[in-house]
Amino acid sequence: MIVSIAGATGLTGNFCLHELLQNENISGVIAIGRKTTGIKNNKLKEVLLVDNKLSDVVNADAFICCLGTTIKKAGSKEAFKAVDLELPVYLSNKLNENGCNTIAVISAMGANPESSIFYNNVKGQMEEALKNINFNSLSILRPSIISGPRKEKRFGEKMGLIFMTIFNPLLFGSLKHYKSIKAKDIAKALVQCVINQKTGTTIYLSGEIKELALL
Repeated sequence: MIVSIAGATGLTGNFCLHELLQNENISGVIAIGRKTTGIKNNKLKEVLLVDNKLSDVVNADAFICCLGTTIKKAGSKEAFKAVDLELPVYLSNKLNENGCNTIAVISAMGANPESSIFYNNVKGQMEEALKNINFNSLSILRPSIISGPRKEKRFGEKMGLIFMTIFNPLLFGSLKHYKSIKAKDIAKALVQCVINQKTGTTIYLSGEIKELALL
């Protein structure tokens, strides 16, 4: 199986890239991004984005999308939408046109195209757009706050993680989906999703993502 991945230089995407390269079920990996990963591996091919467009044709059996930013880092709401909505949809369409039938994508808890919260609204629009592409298998992961060694500082997430560290032990049952989750576990779950190729659209919340990562 050949798997393409977008966002491989980010926190979760980097973990996911290493999971793919180490997995014996994956024969090839195509990393899509605006810059190279800096990784040398016989299984790895890289395709650069130029003005958010593919510089080469990508032929893959599955696609993992780890794209995501913040409004602060992007600089504006429109720039945020370009990364979190427009680029995932563009890449998904292009890969699907070339025969890719399986996709796993990181969305967000609370994603809803009708939400009055801008972030959740954009994530919801992204999900709906992907549902309208002709994938046989679409896995949508909606994690809670993601923990891991980020290069950039995200004050809101930092405060949320401090809060979750205190209250995580108290969150069980249906509340388990509100627990913070490690980026490495999300990465493992994404790989499981493209290998399993569950038919139709499946949405995984944080607790389910954690369980999937343990398979």
